[in-house]
Amino acid sequence: MAKAKKKLLPKDFTTQLEAGDLDALKAVFDSCDVNARGGIFKQSALAFNECPDELVRWLVTQGADLSTPDSYGQTPLHARAGHWQGRIEVLLELGADVHSGENVRGTPLHMAAGIGNIHTARLLLNHGARVAALDGQGLTPLVYALQRCSNAGIEGMAAMAELLLEAAQAQAPKSARTFVDRIFKRRLEHPTPVTPEMKAHVQRIGTEFEFHRAGFNPDSVDATSVALEKLYALFDVPPVPRRTTHDGKSPIIANATRWQDQHQELWELLVPSKGAADTVQGEVVRISGRIRSELEGNGGVNWDASFKKMADAFLAHVASGVALPESALAEAREIVSEVKGQRGDTERLCALAVEWVGLNPKPEKLSTPSYHR
Repeated sequence: MAKAKKKLLPKDFTTQLEAGDLDALKAVFDSCDVNARGGIFKQSALAFNECPDELVRWLVTQGADLSTPDSYGQTPLHARAGHWQGRIEVLLELGADVHSGENVRGTPLHMAAGIGNIHTARLLLNHGARVAALDGQGLTPLVYALQRCSNAGIEGMAAMAELLLEAAQAQAPKSARTFVDRIFKRRLEHPTPVTPEMKAHVQRIGTEFEFHRAGFNPDSVDATSVALEKLYALFDVPPVPRRTTHDGKSPIIANATRWQDQHQELWELLVPSKGAADTVQGEVVRISGRIRSELEGNGGVNWDASFKKMADAFLAHVASGVALPESALAEAREIVSEVKGQRGDTERLCALAVEWVGLNPKPEKLSTPSYHR
């Protein structure tokens, strides 16, 4: 009776791929099943972007399954499409399913769009990938990519959006295109209706970039600005105004009515894109916002000694200058004590920050803090 082959690839399989010895790689499968899985995501050999095309073809002739899922249910085509190099040609040549993952984890086009790989996305579209395919959350590849876009990805996002919008127009039924053209008496600029969701994502992308523009990489800020303007035009979104920060001299005033809006207003006015604020007022707002974001948004995964020092600094600041009333200071002390144990009312902490800034409108220079967040 033949000995059953191993279901797991050798731990050094990646190293063997890097060595590139085809005969040695084939020999791995003398003892391993052709669909054996390995690596962090427990994927088949076909899913490794470094796997030579010759080995891929040989494995398929030996019975390797192009749809073998990894631990997350993604096929080799998904894995490669989501890689920055995206070497998918051989998988497409062998018949990998470009529609796999619809209504579940998303298609390979979702993966390529999300990482901003234009070449890979174009190859998938040329092989019939549907630009209107939905993932399990009801997102198209375009919305998925917009949702994930950060400042560093704006250039790629503009190019990806243009590609996917053009593809949507090409894939739209002719009757639908004719109907829309007749209604608007012009060629459809956006092949599918630009939804409020898409507009909101572009607005968010612009807002985040403008907040960080001053500290953005000077070598790429101009190109990123041009790409952002392209996104605004593609989705018919008014450009987000350039950020106006406080001059460091005039009184610090929040004009909004609700404290929540005042906190956001002060954040935009006083908090830099990275590092501590220039003024104590800005730092009080920044600390309260950072602590709230870390505990409420991140679940405290990055919590460390610096955050505890920030909490102590907050307490010292709101007791300085025109200090908060004693009852509010007592609240602050209790909240800071709880916050240092990764609990406590972080919303109230932000409200107290706004209250203290209101009592101390004259900018006060911040001394170099002892923390680095």
